[in-house]
Amino acid sequence: RMQMRAFGPKDLLIIILGMLVIGITSSLGFWQLGRAHEKEALHLRMDQRERASPLQIGADNIQLQADIWRRATATGSFAEKLTVYLQNRQQNEQTGFWVMTPLKLAGRDEYVMVQRGWIPRNFQAMDLIAPYKTPQGLTQIDGLIAPPPSEWFSFFSDPPAAVIRQNVNLKQFAAFHHIKLLPFVLRQSGNLHDGLGREWPAANTGISTNYGYAAQWFGMSATGVVLLIYFVFWRLRKFRLGRGALTPPDGA
Repeated sequence: RMQMRAFGPKDLLIIILGMLVIGITSSLGFWQLGRAHEKEALHLRMDQRERASPLQIGADNIQLQADIWRRATATGSFAEKLTVYLQNRQQNEQTGFWVMTPLKLAGRDEYVMVQRGWIPRNFQAMDLIAPYKTPQGLTQIDGLIAPPPSEWFSFFSDPPAAVIRQNVNLKQFAAFHHIKLLPFVLRQSGNLHDGLGREWPAANTGISTNYGYAAQWFGMSATGVVLLIYFVFWRLRKFRLGRGALTPPDGA
């Protein structure tokens, strides 16, 4: 009975909402911590796989999920005429293209899409591709097994024959050009002085951001706890003072 008088319906609603906010903000904080831990684990796996002996594309049975970020080599010839340029890709805060060229594996009828590198965009002539070199004939490519480039949102789908494009779907690309394309990408590494940049984003990019967001959410949760405790004690104190004022003095 005393508690009901101390806390009216509005007070109870404030307490419930405060507890809800605390629960949500703390949950978001733990979610951000989980994302940071996932990225740290991925970075550790990448380091371990990069140190492992390289796989041979075309000889080893490579599975994307099992072998992602493993070092690998491929020997073959670039199908230069099938090169596509993925636009709006960044390197060192500059906008440009990712150069993607299928490599026909030596002695096989299969291709692997090579994510060769980055070139800047010419904003005076948007369709002008900066010069770069493509090895001719049989060549060996070193890199990492990587997933296909993520597909960015676009209001319009790219024409199948588009050279400069927003996205490239490996299955659709292979079907249009009538080639057998492996379901992963070889992300080329090394400084080959061919006019292409290869400063690929690290897997641990964003870990500090996740920790920062987690600290913010936990800070908001802690602030909510302090405010809720203050509110409860303030209401109890106000109730006790009000109750004392209603108590008649002795002898009255």
